[in-house]
Amino acid sequence: MIVVWVFGFGSLTFDGWQSEFGCVGSQRATLRGYRRTFNKKSVVNWGTKENPGITLNLEPFDGASCEGAAFEFPDNDQIPVLLRALRKREACDPTDLQVLLADGRSVDAKVYIYEGVNPLGSTISTAKKAEMILKARGTSGSALDYVRRNFEGLHDVGLEDPAVTELWQAVQALRGARFAGS
Repeated sequence: MIVVWVFGFGSLTFDGWQSEFGCVGSQRATLRGYRRTFNKKSVVNWGTKENPGITLNLEPFDGASCEGAAFEFPDNDQIPVLLRALRKREACDPTDLQVLLADGRSVDAKVYIYEGVNPLGSTISTAKKAEMILKARGTSGSALDYVRRNFEGLHDVGLEDPAVTELWQAVQALRGARFAGS
């Protein structure tokens, strides 16, 4: 049977989206040569042009690997529907990359890496990102909720990531400092 794999590294890993599209299996997977980063400005869903939110993405990085989940779908007439929905959700087209499944197989998977018009410069500090997150709110909610959901969701499925943890801790520290100062 021919199948299509989708690799999730953020909310795709834990929010249950796959059941709507006939997912027949999932397992832990590793994408080599990439790491998670908060480098994508959100000016609609999690922020505005005036106060952009920051969302999770992947960036190439030598020696890195990103642990996530791979979702398996039968290659049938639902695949175009699935890919359209993911294109809308992730705001980019997928790249086909090799991922290593927990069972030892290596498969081609659809990986959503945003390279569009709202990149966040790589020189912005974690502290500055935390400030931006506390100010941002968009049509889907606050950027704070977005970061919290990703931190907690990844943790709940047994995935720890330094970029996600570092940003969440910076946001928590800044919130604590603001609360103490009020």
